[in-house]
Amino acid sequence: MKITFKGNIGKDAVLRTVTNGDRQDSVCDIWVAENIRSRNSDTQKTLWHKVTIWRKYAETMAQYLKTGRKIEVSGNAEAKYYTTKDGRIMPYVAVQNAEIEFLDRPVTEQPPEVAEEPEVEEGYPWD
Repeated sequence: MKITFKGNIGKDAVLRTVTNGDRQDSVCDIWVAENIRSRNSDTQKTLWHKVTIWRKYAETMAQYLKTGRKIEVSGNAEAKYYTTKDGRIMPYVAVQNAEIEFLDRPVTEQPPEVAEEPEVEEGYPWD
């Protein structure tokens, strides 16, 4: 099943290499928190997604996937569960072959400089 959602990265990307037969591939994993608001109240739930991207795309994107960044993710989804240390079963969504779009600017990026006074011509174009 293909899904698309928006959320915030919960932890910096982890880039690793896996061996598949005689070939090695790069894999990047991130955890993304999607906040879901209830229609009938002001309550909000957080649904966690484990997002995995592969190969050259993973190598390129890993350097930009930092904690707190707001992103939109599209990919193939599968419901999974894990057991916490205290024995509770927690659901999450695993998203494979994801495509990622950034919805914010990285914190280190500065806005372009703007001239103090913009140049404005006198009069109107139809004069």
